[in-house]
Amino acid sequence: MKNPNNDTAEYITACSAAGRLTARIIRPANPVPAPPVVVLHGISRNAGILAQLFAPEAERTGRTIVVPHFPEKSWPDFQRPSKAARPDQALLALLDAVAAKLPDGAGTVDLFGHSGGAQLTHRFAMLYPHRVAALHLVAAGWYCLPDDTMTYPYGLASGTDRFSTAWARRNAHGLRDFLGLPVCVYVGSKDVIRDPALRTNRTLDARQGPNRHARARTYVMALNAAAERHDLPARAQFVELTDCDHDVVHALTHNHLAFRVLDARSQAPRSQAV
Repeated sequence: MKNPNNDTAEYITACSAAGRLTARIIRPANPVPAPPVVVLHGISRNAGILAQLFAPEAERTGRTIVVPHFPEKSWPDFQRPSKAARPDQALLALLDAVAAKLPDGAGTVDLFGHSGGAQLTHRFAMLYPHRVAALHLVAAGWYCLPDDTMTYPYGLASGTDRFSTAWARRNAHGLRDFLGLPVCVYVGSKDVIRDPALRTNRTLDARQGPNRHARARTYVMALNAAAERHDLPARAQFVELTDCDHDVVHALTHNHLAFRVLDARSQAPRSQAV
């Protein structure tokens, strides 16, 4: 489609019952046969900056990068499927459009998400693990744990209403396939501030931790413990970003996060600081 920002980038728009979703596509000059990387922004909705910072890695590795944008006006809620919005449906339609347009887009994709985008990323993968090759989660505020003692959306136990109960069952249905995916969870060593954007309550703080750094560790441990219960290898790893807070631009420019994400397929799982 014609690009709405009058630059030279390529754009694609998908329509679904949930709404329209447009993404910027960064296609390298010399593509390689590897899944595209879908990069999801957080509540700052800085898709343009993310595209700019990931673009050099597309050229270096030959990987196609897809950067959706959820505008605030049409997508006030995009972090997770809810009664208010179905961003999962919009993202599914976008992946179908990418698959139809690109030779290397017909299979699974790697998903990257920061903050609110990490919320959508891991919840999308729980619902549709067959569409995902790998996950890269950066500092989500909180997580849906693979834990049937916590009610949805914090865990997989049935909720207090029909909607929550139905979604808990949907997430639990594909849990084994989801636990088979490689997951890297990144968080800054200084991402410990309880800012207004961080969801807090007594139960969440007690079960997941008081801040994003603690909750990232909790999530990795929960994923690997659940994998063990299902007789699967542990595939989740915790990666601490040295001297980094919640600023994704700092993580990309100072901690070389885009480089790490694009190179993750050649790295053995391990916990580390960068």
